[in-house]
Amino acid sequence: MYELQVYPPRGGNHRHAYELVSGFIAKAHEVRVLNDPTAPGAQNFPHDHLDGFLEGADVLYVRIDARPVRNTLFEEVIKQARCPVVWEVNAPANEALAYSWLGGKLDLRKESPLKQLKRFVHALRQYPRIYLEESTRKALSKKVSAHICVTRALAQYSKIRLAARSTVVNPNGGNPLPRPASNEEAGKEKRFTVLYSGSAMYPWQGLHYLNEVTAKALEQEPEVEFVFCVSSHPEAIVQRANTTIHVGLPHDQILSKIGSADVCIALYPDYPWSPWGLHNSPMKLFEYFGCGAATITSNLGQMKDLFTGKNVCLLTENTPEAILTNIQKIKRNPLLKKQLQENAYRLITEEMGWDRVVEKTLNVFEEALDEAR
Repeated sequence: MYELQVYPPRGGNHRHAYELVSGFIAKAHEVRVLNDPTAPGAQNFPHDHLDGFLEGADVLYVRIDARPVRNTLFEEVIKQARCPVVWEVNAPANEALAYSWLGGKLDLRKESPLKQLKRFVHALRQYPRIYLEESTRKALSKKVSAHICVTRALAQYSKIRLAARSTVVNPNGGNPLPRPASNEEAGKEKRFTVLYSGSAMYPWQGLHYLNEVTAKALEQEPEVEFVFCVSSHPEAIVQRANTTIHVGLPHDQILSKIGSADVCIALYPDYPWSPWGLHNSPMKLFEYFGCGAATITSNLGQMKDLFTGKNVCLLTENTPEAILTNIQKIKRNPLLKKQLQENAYRLITEEMGWDRVVEKTLNVFEEALDEAR
């Protein structure tokens, strides 16, 4: 149960659900979904057919993210389930505070005391709802056999806040593209290209860092072009002479641009208001890797956990100086660029493909069923 219409995937949450459903079906399992007629190969049940959805089910697999569980169909279905329940934990309820503390930032300039006060009040108003939501999650968690968490931070959240009986860390994955296809546009760009792909509307996408970098690059590296491929809402991106913005490109065209870029970039701010810190498992990173891209990302959270010392990407501090320095490292060192491309692609091919995510998830289901017997 994920309460999304996942095909064609329009974002990371859609991609995760779509890849799992497809993977389960490929392994010859029967998959039922609730309120999603788009999922290829799955049997869809509307909201008013909960009995049919749950009847004879072996495992109920529920996506838990920043959306509420309290007083929703999620809560009702979990309470009604008579089979083992497994949660896929993607976010704590406090993820909404990212809008309070990060929303609307276009750069790194210090904000006025009045603006800081407004952010504080905005956050304060959300705490009662967050408290009630977390209380509901903890109560329902007593029925849950295992929590599959996309990051180590979320495993800590599940253990401490939700009193999870069992946690498994299972990061997002990627699909390796055939190398000739992923690099078919290579060499066509005359300028050195730095690419960002994703949404421009979520405050955790680090675009305020990139806005500072494009300004600094205009002075120090004017021949570098920054390409933004976004789904919508480009207002968070400052248009400069060295920026090109594409809105709403088809996914295959985005993959082609990733493959032809010299550097792909994914930056994330820390979450100082949260005891779990940055909890995200950035989908775009694995997409970059699957295209064989040289990538720069923030030295935080899952990126620091998974990639330190592996030479699959460059980990950077979130300052314009450090980010631009890392871009320059790749620009001036073709061997480093090639190493990053090869190692990132190998990581997805051999260790972190969606097929591995599916296998690990199915192993958790088997353990939950064994325990129930």
